Amino acid sequence: MAGLRRCTVCGVPLMVGKGQIWRSDGTIVESRDPDHRMLFCESDNLDALFGGIEDIIGMHIDRIVVESKRRVTKEYMEKLIPPMVRKLLYVVGPKVITRRITDIGRAYGYGDIRLIEYRRRFGDADYLLLEVNEPYSLHLFQGDSMGGLEAATGRECTAEVKQEGEGRYLVEVKVGTHPPELQERLKPKRYPVKPGNLVMERCERCGVPLEIAKYQWNPRKGTITDPRTGMRMAIFGPVGLEAIFDDLEAELGEAVPATIIEAERRYVRDRLDHREWLQGEEALRRMMALRGLGILSEYRAHDGSFTVTISNACIPHMMVGIVQGLFEMATGREKTSYDWSRAEDGDLTITVTAA
Repeated sequence: MAGLRRCTVCGVPLMVGKGQIWRSDGTIVESRDPDHRMLFCESDNLDALFGGIEDIIGMHIDRIVVESKRRVTKEYMEKLIPPMVRKLLYVVGPKVITRRITDIGRAYGYGDIRLIEYRRRFGDADYLLLEVNEPYSLHLFQGDSMGGLEAATGRECTAEVKQEGEGRYLVEVKVGTHPPELQERLKPKRYPVKPGNLVMERCERCGVPLEIAKYQWNPRKGTITDPRTGMRMAIFGPVGLEAIFDDLEAELGEAVPATIIEAERRYVRDRLDHREWLQGEEALRRMMALRGLGILSEYRAHDGSFTVTISNACIPHMMVGIVQGLFEMATGREKTSYDWSRAEDGDLTITVTAA
């Protein structure tokens, strides 16, 4: 794990500070691709959100989630690594590619990922067998594995998952085809961004906000834990989530956005720790900016309603569910309604009202 050295000042893996920039506009972007936004958020939320959607609609969505994430990962890897370099890496051997991927995964909180075995003969029988312990999201990891190998080989891949123990999974990625109805839906997601003036105290060596050094970074296990709540955190892109939501809506209909909001509201009510989120306007602004969710530019409570406006927002349906759940926890209300809109400049305005 030579690639997982930690900053001698703050203790965060150097790969995190080298790969991400926390900007004053409330966003996190990749240093090599400033158009590619990232989030630093609770990963326990991810599979819980997908499970909540399944509970509400009464059907499994794992196929759509995995397929959507595969396409996003493949597109991203193809953009990041030139074709000749990808081809050379695959000729050299999957160990080289997998070592890089597993290092990134451990640094970003994706779990303990290991290459068990592989076959590389440039034919239909080629495969990778990966082991992952405590994945940040089993569905998203499966999609990541497929998309990463597809970008390296230039061939379509499928994956099979087998649980081997508590939190331990084997993922076999092999050559195979995908459902044609999902192949053409991916559309580039662009977020309009306004300048901001947020100030964060930063590590003098690696440049990350010192606030994230308070989390427990364990690159060997591939985990990032909030010591105050025990919740897992991870660094991942909002584009992957929004592609999943778009595919769900295209596959299942117009009720999907409201379903996402409701599933997220339930998660916030039932599982999110509220001690920091409910400390007022400045605390909420800090929590959002640290996670790359944008800048809280309006915060107003009036006659049983609550309105926030978030500049440089992303994943709007999740944000509506989060704000609705936080309002209910703060007021003790059991029934609320919401209204939200997104302006052309990217501002997301959410109003929650007690029923």
